[in-house]
Amino acid sequence: NINIVDPNMPTQVNPQKQKTAFPPNFVHSLDASHMVLSAIECKIAGLVFASVHDSYWTHACDVDKMNTILRDQFVRMHTEPIMERLKAEFEERYSDHMLPVASWDYVNSFSFEKNGALKAGTQRLSKTTREQRRQLVETELARLHLETCEDTVGEDMVQQQITANDAELAESMEPVDLTSIELVDSETDPVGAARQADLIAYTTRINAGRIRDERKAIMKEHRERVSRLRSYFTRQAKAAKAAKAERKPRKKFGSVEPTVESAEPTSKPQVVTEAGKLEAADLDAINSGVLAQDSLDTYIETLKLDRDLQIDRLQAKYPTKFDRPLIISLPAGSRAAEVEQLKMLIKQGKLAGRLVKSHRFDKLTFDDLPAQGDFNINEVLQSPYFFS
Repeated sequence: NINIVDPNMPTQVNPQKQKTAFPPNFVHSLDASHMVLSAIECKIAGLVFASVHDSYWTHACDVDKMNTILRDQFVRMHTEPIMERLKAEFEERYSDHMLPVASWDYVNSFSFEKNGALKAGTQRLSKTTREQRRQLVETELARLHLETCEDTVGEDMVQQQITANDAELAESMEPVDLTSIELVDSETDPVGAARQADLIAYTTRINAGRIRDERKAIMKEHRERVSRLRSYFTRQAKAAKAAKAERKPRKKFGSVEPTVESAEPTSKPQVVTEAGKLEAADLDAINSGVLAQDSLDTYIETLKLDRDLQIDRLQAKYPTKFDRPLIISLPAGSRAAEVEQLKMLIKQGKLAGRLVKSHRFDKLTFDDLPAQGDFNINEVLQSPYFFS
């Protein structure tokens, strides 16, 4: 096979090779700088100078002079802030550069039933394997709940609870409070962060089911309450009409009876509670005169506003969204142990998400320089081990 390569064509940069190649090349550049400085000083001093890489030559009679020049130029060069200048130059030159980064992302791609169990069929596994995974996931979520919740029991007691019967833990598991949960740092503990991501997803799905169920209950209660009120006033209107018909005097044939004015009832009719179906607040409104037939529609509008307010409060009571994305990124090519551990836990069904390799561009940044050591560079001038 013949491969034709155009050296002018752009090729993909290997970041790992770039990282490993730069340090030795930079050190070689310092050696070259030291050689040039030494050559210049030797010429000024009238010495014959020759070199190959870091090996320097002169006439035997001038070796001591060259040795002194080499040491002086070495100290001169390394008393300069070389690393500080390099960092400043890189930050200025590459201030707008983006670096392609490959990473493993832990993604919560699963879904729960309302009761917290994994939905059947979300994983392409046999029914038995799905059931085993569901039990393992619920067990791990329960364990994480016990590990992260603030409890007043001692550490020994918590450990006993964590190692208790798995089925009991799964059945007694409750979602965490998303307003006070302490996030696990994915940089220091990616496995713990992945487990917590599962628990957060579990909580939001449980909360979504709670909102749905309680909203249905609130709507049903409102409809029934309005229906009872309308039914009550309909019966009251019919009863009043019937009472008025009974009080109306009948005319005898061939005679004229005196007209009887509408008589007031002997006693004020009491509110019929219809077997206690009306709410206490509605009865109070009727008895106080706030609620009557002509104000029923306005009263119902007030009940609708109260119903909508109750529904709006459910979102604050049961959060279904979380500010932190449920994705944990690990740089590809590093932290291999954490990645393998995540893969193993996912394969065992102890984590409900999945690992996805992705690529993104991050802004190129440079770490802070380490603190300078306590070595005195001037000791090179007197040391018998340098340039001897």
